[in-house]
Amino acid sequence: MVKVAIQLWSVKEAMEENPEQTIRELSGAGYDGVQLAGDYGKSGAEWKKILTDNHLEAAGIHMPVTALENQSELDHWISFSKEIGNNKLIIPFVDEEWRTLEGYKKLVHLMNAAAPKLNEAGIRLGYHHHDFEFQTVETSMTGWDVIEETADRDHIHFEIDVYWTEYAGIHTYNLLDRLKDHIFSIHLKDMVEENGHKRTAAIGKGSLDLKGFADRVQTDWLVVEQEHFDGNPLEEVKPSAQVVKEWYK
Repeated sequence: MVKVAIQLWSVKEAMEENPEQTIRELSGAGYDGVQLAGDYGKSGAEWKKILTDNHLEAAGIHMPVTALENQSELDHWISFSKEIGNNKLIIPFVDEEWRTLEGYKKLVHLMNAAAPKLNEAGIRLGYHHHDFEFQTVETSMTGWDVIEETADRDHIHFEIDVYWTEYAGIHTYNLLDRLKDHIFSIHLKDMVEENGHKRTAAIGKGSLDLKGFADRVQTDWLVVEQEHFDGNPLEEVKPSAQVVKEWYK
């Protein structure tokens, strides 16, 4: 059975206001898990109770890149992950200072160095991209080229965001096929174009072949995400869980 999670960044305002109520509503909407974007000021024990009470699992955690440079910060995320039953830690974003040839090389070096310790703890390390990684940083070389070519494939995994690959003009099917054995998570969000501007949309409300992308990979979770809304974000993301599950009935 397919398991569907939501990246909690999608409902960040609701999480800031009332995380317990937000999680209850997401569970009620049919989500099987949540992917955390930080710890929201709560301990691992508190999170474990919230997840257990709502019959949810952890589908990964987005942790800051600073954790790769600070051992105590990394140790926090390891212990936090163990407490809540999480087995994926994912670098979700890097600031502009990293977006150079040397910056990407440093990023991969740090990831390669941290991954074995995480593996010993039963946790896999991954990287989540946006569109900027596909921009050229050296003659005919992009940031993604650096990441893909120098990451230790035995230890580093990828969380592919199909909205951002499409936004960047990347052939998503080819990327998924090429990296299939190294993709441990996928972000599904739809795309609409209005007045020449692209934006995210709820699953099934846009133009992307999301099921086709999902069928291209073997992951334990399909992770829904949405960044742009017309109304209440929490209400807008609720139907997406059932839309994805309908694909596999």
